[in-house]
Amino acid sequence: MATALTQVAAERARHAAALESEIERVSGRTPTSSSASPSPTRSQAATPPPLAEVLHSLQASADSATRLATASSGYRAGLLASIAAACTAAYTVALAPNGATR
Repeated sequence: MATALTQVAAERARHAAALESEIERVSGRTPTSSSASPSPTRSQAATPPPLAEVLHSLQASADSATRLATASSGYRAGLLASIAAACTAAYTVALAPNGATR
């Protein structure tokens, strides 16, 4: 399960970066530099939330991205639909408890 959670977290980080790039493009802002604090080391990493909470958050994200995708067009609609699909796949397949799909 830890491997699947790590993969989902990496995918969500890519989603966040893509969304940030789209916000910067639309707003005309220049890209922000990566001056944020460094990533936590293993010893500093927070305890992961319970699986049920992760599944609920992914489902809520998928629902939200789906609603926004249907109200958008072009690249933005595709980006949001891709995020919705990835979140749905994560909570129904990759992280499904005991290998069961929903």
